[in-house]
Amino acid sequence: TLNVSANSTVEEQQPSGTNSSSTAPGLQEQPDHNATADDVDDTQAVGQQPKPAKSSSNWSTYTVRAPDRSAGFLSRSNGARIQQLSLTEDQLTQYGAGFKDLTVEVTPETETRLHVKIQPTGQKRWEVPESIVPRPGSAKNLNQARTLYNVKQPTGKPDQSFALTVARKANGARIFDTQGHPFLFKDQYIELTTTLPRSASLYGIGETSLNTGLLLPRNGTTLTMWNRDSASAYQDNNLYGSHPFYLQVNKDGYSHGVLMLNSNGMDITINDTQLTYRIIGGLVDMYFFMGPTPEAVIRQYHQVIGAPLMPPYWTLGLHQSKWGYPNISVLEEVVANYSAAGLPLESLWVDIEYMQSRFRSMTFDEVRFPATEMRKFVQKLHAAGMSWVPIFNPAVSADPGYKSYVDGTKANVWMKDYKGETYVGQVWPGMSVYPDYLAAPNITRWLTKEVKRFYDQVPFDGMWLDMCEPSNFCTGMNCKPDPKNETQMHWLTLETPVDYMQMARRDLRIIPNRTTCQMVCEQPAATNSLAHPPYSINNGGMWGVAPLSTKIVHPTAKHADGTTEYDAHNLYGTSMAMRHYQAASAVMKNKRPFILTRSTSPGAGRFTGHWTGDNAADWINLYLSIGGIINTNMWGMSMAGADICGYIDMTQESRGDPANKWLPDAEFQELCNRWTSAGAFYPFSRNHMIIYSRPHEFYRWPDVTAAAKKAYGLRYQLLTYFYTGLFMAHTRGGTLARPLLFTDPSDVGARNATQQWLMGEAVLISPAITPNTTTVQSYFTAGTWYSAWDYAALRIKKGHYVELDAPRGHVPVHFRGGAIIPMQRTQTLPKVTRDVRFMPVTLVVTLPATTSLGGEGVAAAVQDALGPMPPYILEDPCATAHRKHADKFVSCGMLYMDQDDPVISTNNTLQVWYTAIAGELARSGTVQNQVVANGAHFKSKLKIKAIHIVGVPGAEGDVAMASLYGKQSYTANYDHNTKVLRISGIDFDAGRP
Repeated sequence: TLNVSANSTVEEQQPSGTNSSSTAPGLQEQPDHNATADDVDDTQAVGQQPKPAKSSSNWSTYTVRAPDRSAGFLSRSNGARIQQLSLTEDQLTQYGAGFKDLTVEVTPETETRLHVKIQPTGQKRWEVPESIVPRPGSAKNLNQARTLYNVKQPTGKPDQSFALTVARKANGARIFDTQGHPFLFKDQYIELTTTLPRSASLYGIGETSLNTGLLLPRNGTTLTMWNRDSASAYQDNNLYGSHPFYLQVNKDGYSHGVLMLNSNGMDITINDTQLTYRIIGGLVDMYFFMGPTPEAVIRQYHQVIGAPLMPPYWTLGLHQSKWGYPNISVLEEVVANYSAAGLPLESLWVDIEYMQSRFRSMTFDEVRFPATEMRKFVQKLHAAGMSWVPIFNPAVSADPGYKSYVDGTKANVWMKDYKGETYVGQVWPGMSVYPDYLAAPNITRWLTKEVKRFYDQVPFDGMWLDMCEPSNFCTGMNCKPDPKNETQMHWLTLETPVDYMQMARRDLRIIPNRTTCQMVCEQPAATNSLAHPPYSINNGGMWGVAPLSTKIVHPTAKHADGTTEYDAHNLYGTSMAMRHYQAASAVMKNKRPFILTRSTSPGAGRFTGHWTGDNAADWINLYLSIGGIINTNMWGMSMAGADICGYIDMTQESRGDPANKWLPDAEFQELCNRWTSAGAFYPFSRNHMIIYSRPHEFYRWPDVTAAAKKAYGLRYQLLTYFYTGLFMAHTRGGTLARPLLFTDPSDVGARNATQQWLMGEAVLISPAITPNTTTVQSYFTAGTWYSAWDYAALRIKKGHYVELDAPRGHVPVHFRGGAIIPMQRTQTLPKVTRDVRFMPVTLVVTLPATTSLGGEGVAAAVQDALGPMPPYILEDPCATAHRKHADKFVSCGMLYMDQDDPVISTNNTLQVWYTAIAGELARSGTVQNQVVANGAHFKSKLKIKAIHIVGVPGAEGDVAMASLYGKQSYTANYDHNTKVLRISGIDFDAGRP
């Protein structure tokens, strides 16, 4: 059995029954070929955290209680091992008393996934409900000998402290190791620590804006899981979502992931040598994902939390929004201005200004946005192939004359306070109540009726969910107005000005006073443990530790099933997205819904996309957006974006101060130019701004217009490629936007390339994100990379940085060798995605730098994470092509299309795999297709018109030839300067075998 000590030596122990530890049944231990003493130094975390508990062994305060002749374990039919623990020495008693008895359940669920659950024996503890994260359970007939992990636990030797070690079979490297660290489990405090290798790179935990971008810092930084309405413009704060998942990439490229499936507030502290969880409730519910490649880890993670939704095709277009378009006439002007500038515009997103009176969701203001006129406007949008998306807030006006409130009260759908009365807070409508999206029995029926009533007035195309942390302008266990306080009552009941732009005039102070609490709120006693738990998580970050209840629905509030917000707070945004997705599906019927939300947790991606919230118009926020969209993809939401050009018009230094702290006009224009070029390649691409902001629609400056035309011109040619990537993430799990390191996890240099990202398997974006520059330093992993603009090749033997030209208005984009990319080239820039969907396709075949290594190469890439990962190597058609064609150049790709049907099947989609096999000299070869699905709607509708084979070696005068099935010949032209073979005039049905 495996016994990894502090210096990573491996010792042989006696057979099970006489040893002091045990590996999971049927698993074979292997020596640790990878770890070094430097990698596993067990130094404790630094920073302003509680001192670790100390026992006689400096280990856990729990020891194993071994039943007779069981070696400390009981077994279940699903292969789980059950172990009982007893408290032997309580530590950190200022956080409460430890549970006396714990049950540990270790379950091998698949070959690559391990589930570990620790909870008080015989007690029911809060855990994330299956409505949010349905548990997949164990695979049937799992052969534990084939698992990629070993598990070591103590087996009951007298006074032996509990520890958990999960190791990789292939090299003995520790995935998770609590040896030598304290383990505490109290009612409101759980502490668990694992050792980390110094040389590993970590990604994923959030949601926080970090100056390290995508890469998680290893300097003792604490990341806090407690959803709050805090602008993402500021760094080092806990933001709108909570995702306690991390991806770890070790020095040799082996990768794994760890999920702590717990919705309670928690701090996660990471330093050079360890990671520590401090959780204020729930239980230990952990999943380990063995990869071994990063994308494989993410796919395995999504098998637990649910794969990303499949958005409708139109969501890939260019979106425009602003908080503060004052009326329909201005919306019409925006549409006209985009058209006059020759720019695409897919949809308008309308903020709270459309709402009636004091911002009541799903109502139309009779002056600014009368429903009859809005319906006519939307009909024009739809006729032109455009769409509109209104914003929805959770808080409902507690006005006795407001039908939504009256109906919701009858249906008993509101959150309750600690006394069982309706919980009242304050948001945009003034005095407000909150729907219980998690547990109210009638919530879906009530919400569906509300959505239908709104949809019947003006049909919308998507739903934009905001303020769903849930935000509250007051702090208290319940709040009520004070009729005697005339000033408070004025601001609480003030109608929205007919001239909406008065809202933007700072001297009127309308917005600041409406967002300031104007009610009297009941405050909890200092002894209230839900409001003031023994351990205070770092809620507030850079602003200083704030109480849990600060400007949210209070932790003492309750759901219909008795669950407190203390436990379920972090799930509110996800449960709201879930219910709105269900309501939209019922109301929109034959249309595929699209939800975009701000507040998320694991499992949200089954229902919604995500934008990164209230960012700022400055250069650091342009940089931070890259990590934001990649993290969101890893968290299971493919449709991710950041507000292009910045939502809040300010610099990092201003923090909302007067305009002399804003970027100067010229630099603001430069920023928007660069952000336009980058944002054109976000999965979800939207220009959005606050009411106070200087306007920054892309038509405002000629140079920004030109930048948008160029960048979106390429994006719209790649829409089918992006849509195919979304389909793959939806059906397999995984990412659309991903880090460059995913192409070669063994390339240490790629791990710090946080200013770039890949879209899918083969398109690399390397934007300029600093002012006054005409070049960028872009990292490339080994292989051949081709410019998307002119097919110019970069041949990289070993990963390194390359200086690229990036004049203003240009963004470097490269295609990765070994891929087949469907493109739809147009003479003019399309206005809407509808015009692109069935345009003729050009297949761009990018030849790889080297020939395939066959089955050995596939194994090295997929099983051992060694060297560059060929594009699509995790997909069977591509892996099969590599296995069959050793010593040949192999390229792979997929084409997917549908009609936005709510349910996807082989009967209503087009799914085609392409493989290109070139001979040893890459001067001859074949392009083959494998039709997986060809629904009747697509017969002869989507055509392959041309094939470009990029990277073909040759000389001037070489003659090119091409044929179909060896019979019909096509025009083929070879350019020896660009090394591109162009085959045209094909007219081949994409779904034809």
